[in-house]
Amino acid sequence: MTNKSPSASPEFSVREFFARFPTDDACLDHIMAVRFGGTRFECTSCGHHVNPTAGTILHDTRTPLVSWFYAIYLFCTTRHGVSGKELQRQLGVTYKTAYRIGQQIRDLMSKAQGFEALLAGHIELDEAYVGGRRSGGKRGRGAPGKTIVMGLAERDGRMKAVVIPNVKKDTLRDVVLADVPPSFPPAGIRAGRLFCASARLKQWSA
Repeated sequence: MTNKSPSASPEFSVREFFARFPTDDACLDHIMAVRFGGTRFECTSCGHHVNPTAGTILHDTRTPLVSWFYAIYLFCTTRHGVSGKELQRQLGVTYKTAYRIGQQIRDLMSKAQGFEALLAGHIELDEAYVGGRRSGGKRGRGAPGKTIVMGLAERDGRMKAVVIPNVKKDTLRDVVLADVPPSFPPAGIRAGRLFCASARLKQWSA
């Protein structure tokens, strides 16, 4: 099998995309086929009309489905992500609409890729203070203008980062309970230390 260059054109080109999805009706037919196995919007038994977009981010949208499909296409074929400004330019919509579309697509992609699944195995956590320099005030932990970010990572696996308001026991416990299996005993968490691990590196096996 020949390896394609990272800069090579996607296998499904923009021209092919618009040939396959030229109208909203074509998009609806595709959704119906993927979700319900056909292109009929009416139940053959009771005559009830099926809305192909019901229960999806496309339901009741005022943005053309072709625009939604093209935004998804861009996310799937662009190597370095798609900004709100780029979506605004490509789709010809307001920045507010482009930003909303981008956020909803990112949320769906994260769910599809399992980012919301609980972490497992050997898990490590630590917190960091993030932000630019500010003159005056204390340095290090608790410095003004800093954002506290708590990171959780599987060894050689997935990682999650959560912005937290402080490093109190209850705050750390809430993050752990939301992201690791219930087998982990959260009562062992203390600010700055977890069980017998060092103060700078907290870890456990779930």
